[in-house]
Amino acid sequence: MLKPIFLKLKCIFLPCEANNYRPQILESRALAYLVLIVLLLKLFTFPLLVYLPKNIFFADITKNTLVQLINGERQDSGLKTLRESSQLDQAAYLKAQDMLEKDYFAHQSPEGIAPWYWFKKVGYNYQIAGENLAIGFLDSKEVVNAWMESYFHKQNIINPKYTETGMAVLRGDFQGSQVVVAVQLFGTPKTPTPKKETPEPQGQKPVSETMNEQLATSVLPAETQASSPEGLTKKEALSLNLTEFAVQDYSNWLQGIIYGLLAFVIISLLLALFYDIFVYKKYQIQHRDLIFKTVGFTLLLLIFLYIDKEKIIQLIPHTFSIY
Repeated sequence: MLKPIFLKLKCIFLPCEANNYRPQILESRALAYLVLIVLLLKLFTFPLLVYLPKNIFFADITKNTLVQLINGERQDSGLKTLRESSQLDQAAYLKAQDMLEKDYFAHQSPEGIAPWYWFKKVGYNYQIAGENLAIGFLDSKEVVNAWMESYFHKQNIINPKYTETGMAVLRGDFQGSQVVVAVQLFGTPKTPTPKKETPEPQGQKPVSETMNEQLATSVLPAETQASSPEGLTKKEALSLNLTEFAVQDYSNWLQGIIYGLLAFVIISLLLALFYDIFVYKKYQIQHRDLIFKTVGFTLLLLIFLYIDKEKIIQLIPHTFSIY
């Protein structure tokens, strides 16, 4: 039973008498089918990137990814990674919720509420603190790239004085459009000291702040708590896992398939040439057309590799902003 399968695979990948010493994978029809399959898999990226942000679990997945990417940037700068603080997560969630409810995108609300209010709201007592905002993105990497290209946002990310971070990613209506809003808060807890009556300083830049005031603790009402993947039904857990794969791993999985196809095709060509030169025709290349077909196939797959998820995202019309 296994012998016919082995012979079939041999004809596909290896030069032999049964395939006239021309691996079937190098024939025009086979290469065309492979290109078509890869093209369809690439095109599938578009609906994934457009639809998946609407998934109710997308925010949690993106939040985790953003924290990982931010810590990756810090590690590249030789800094310690930030610990994720549940208090800062709650504060970020409240800030994101407030922006969507009141239809603004800024560090300060229309009522004049500064970012540091949300730190107070959850009882986070800090030495220094900062805030990065983003809206309208389609991918976590797109957000981090934009923050890193902005001087003040980058200073928050690579500030060695920060030790903790909190993140919230919410989808909602903003000025008549459905958007995704991201809020990242940075902070360093203040060591316990005797209470001192000092006014809260007003910083010149809204993206970072130093606070010397003892913050009052408060308990968030249940409805303001960020959603958690714990306690999901089997259907919801499956949806979460599929969404996580599509958002985080699909592009890498597809890139791996392309590299694998390139390896199979190139190895098959080298074996065919080896057989032509040293065995079949004795130092002559019998099947020159296979070289041109393989080169053309390789160039097409290299183009597919170049057009990765980030470049596809750039082709999708969307308005992106950071603050």
